[in-house]
Amino acid sequence: MIRDQSQGPMTKTFSGSTIKSWFQYRCERKTRYELFTDAELNAVPVAKVVKKKSWADEGVEFENRVVAKLHREQGVLQPSRRRDPLEEKVTAAFLQGRSPKPFAAQANLTPNGTPAFLAGTDLALKRNLPDLIRRAPTTPGDRPVFTIIDVKATRRATAFHKTQVAFYVRVLETLLAEMGQPAGSSLDDHGEIWRIPDDGFASGEDWAVERFALAPYLRLVDDFCANVLPGIAKKVVTPTYDETFFHLYFKCEQCDFIDHCLKSIDPEKAGDRDVSAAPGLTHEGKRSLHKLNIRSVSDLAQAAGLAARRDIGWSLSRRAPLLVARANALVAGTVMRTPEEHTFLMPPRADVAFLVVVDHDPVDDRIAAIGYRKVEAGRSVHQRIEVPKSSSLADEAAAIIQVLAALIEDLAALDRINSDRPDAEGVHAHIFFYEPAEATTLQRAIGRHLDHEMIRNGLLHLVRLFPPEDVVPEPEFRGMHHLPATAIRSVVEQLFALPVSVSHDLRQVSRALAEAGGGPAYVPQIGFYRQFSSLLSIDVIRPIREGDADAPSIEAVKTDVAARIEALQGVVSWLFARSAAAEVAQGKPLLRLAKKPFRFHATFDPLNAVDLDVLVACELLESRAGLLEALINLAQPSDRRRDAGRSFARLKLRNHAVKGGMAYLVFEVPEASRNAELGPGSFSLILTNDDPDLRLDMSNWPQCSCRILPPSPDYPDRPDRVAVSMPKSTYLGQTMQALLRDTPDGGWHIDQAFGDMNTARAAAFLSSLGRP
Repeated sequence: MIRDQSQGPMTKTFSGSTIKSWFQYRCERKTRYELFTDAELNAVPVAKVVKKKSWADEGVEFENRVVAKLHREQGVLQPSRRRDPLEEKVTAAFLQGRSPKPFAAQANLTPNGTPAFLAGTDLALKRNLPDLIRRAPTTPGDRPVFTIIDVKATRRATAFHKTQVAFYVRVLETLLAEMGQPAGSSLDDHGEIWRIPDDGFASGEDWAVERFALAPYLRLVDDFCANVLPGIAKKVVTPTYDETFFHLYFKCEQCDFIDHCLKSIDPEKAGDRDVSAAPGLTHEGKRSLHKLNIRSVSDLAQAAGLAARRDIGWSLSRRAPLLVARANALVAGTVMRTPEEHTFLMPPRADVAFLVVVDHDPVDDRIAAIGYRKVEAGRSVHQRIEVPKSSSLADEAAAIIQVLAALIEDLAALDRINSDRPDAEGVHAHIFFYEPAEATTLQRAIGRHLDHEMIRNGLLHLVRLFPPEDVVPEPEFRGMHHLPATAIRSVVEQLFALPVSVSHDLRQVSRALAEAGGGPAYVPQIGFYRQFSSLLSIDVIRPIREGDADAPSIEAVKTDVAARIEALQGVVSWLFARSAAAEVAQGKPLLRLAKKPFRFHATFDPLNAVDLDVLVACELLESRAGLLEALINLAQPSDRRRDAGRSFARLKLRNHAVKGGMAYLVFEVPEASRNAELGPGSFSLILTNDDPDLRLDMSNWPQCSCRILPPSPDYPDRPDRVAVSMPKSTYLGQTMQALLRDTPDGGWHIDQAFGDMNTARAAAFLSSLGRP
């Protein structure tokens, strides 16, 4: 009954892992190569290097612990030998209701005949082994319902996990039909993913259940098996010709075929490198370039008129100038400037720089390492690096406290210095991460420890970095021109085209800048190298967490973190130097974020924090985080804001008038701005001439706020027109009148700013609870 369906050398076989792989990576080449036998791969040849995958091993061990606990509590039919499928007769007995146990593990679901969803495809199934099948109810005489369950060592069930479950449902459906639908059995219309609980660990035996409706995922599987996979299976691959489409990007890191694909972007190929080498290019972007016969980096470098093409898609046309600049940098092997003139994401100076590195363990959702360095006048003053001993909350909290305590102590010292000095003599400071994800990781980690007194106090200090505007005593503090931190990668990507491939990871970027006079470059130790990222890999983190004998030492991890901090310091210094040189040569720096000398906000007293203070702080911090995100978005160039759908850019004012207590303005919308995701339901919009001193100063927002009008007979819905309203008092105000007088034709912008109507009320209510 249960056998492999391989029918000869021309038949291509696949399993549920192929389904998961496709919906996870969407890689035609990977899928085609997985349809090959090892002998066929060797004949091409295709280099297949089966890498050690700690995350896969972790998944197997988590599944074993879950199944063991489930067996103790409810009973599970299991294979007689570990890693083998469930025996054929035992599987049949379970499906036919001849077993009292409600679960079966690793049942081999391979029908005799070709399933209906593969009819006419010349494809066949390998054996398919779902983690668990539940049969409920188990009472004799009842009509059984079967549920497919996948056990994953993850904290979030993804779409590709769910498509794999849907595929197993299709296979089981075929097998039950062949068995004559025993006892009137049916399939559950929901699948389940059993994952790591939100408050649990990958090393534990507990699980959280995520049930999901199967219907949409069954449609995806049916379409893939009928229309996509057969076409991929027919792609020709020979020693001299490979018809498969591929695209190298960060997800390729764990692929067994990455060494084969990397040959296409070998630096020795120079301009002949595959166009995948250009950082920021997407799968669909590469497909569009192929239609134009742009296949190499040299082809892209010479595509000067690419942005004007109407047949390449909106997203690619908007990013074309940047991609062409990056291709030219790769061809020349040198650092070049992008079309962007400047950035408002980073200040032009920092007397004191605070450098922070944060690594994340995605399995246990914990910080894996955290490092901090204070740099004053270009010289490292002191440094603190912590690696949690385990994945426990206590060890994570200890690491956070050690590092953030040093940061807060240094910030407090600066606050004391600047409190006694006029602004003209104050010390300017700034916090730097390399990856935006590092700041997010740190924020989420702090949120996990609000019950820890020292971390709660640290939270209040973080609020003091984002002072609420309604209680700030100094008028100039309301400006919020001073973003407290910068993700350096975003600055580099915006201003410079570098000779780096696929990604802007710290290893490649620091090496490129070292060759351009910066440095030092980050050179990973043996075992720490990653192709497209410089953060600690899971293959380093998990062996340490699991106590493996061959795991890297804690000291080796600290050495790696220190090397990344050193490289980050080099990148920051290089950017400051380039900005200063631009100011001398052109009169304007590259880095334009205006900052005042560092000061804490003094509303909260962290030394006397109580629970209500923490609740207020959490409320305010959430609001400040939203404000910070809005300011970072507004700091982007107008084209970037427009392409992200957050702005109507380069509008032409056609008419404006006052009617009653309101003013109405009508603008002509250029074609490039017609995809903006702003409309009558959008709140907190501002109308400006794109002056950063206006759009980045939140105290100015009320003076240029507006609302987009809904369609009406007076203002019909037209893609080339947008009408806004504002109070008459705003319209007649000094700011708007100056804009109406001085804004050139095609110089108007409508942007999404930030507004928060609830935080002040919530904070006032919480504060009132603490009053006698």
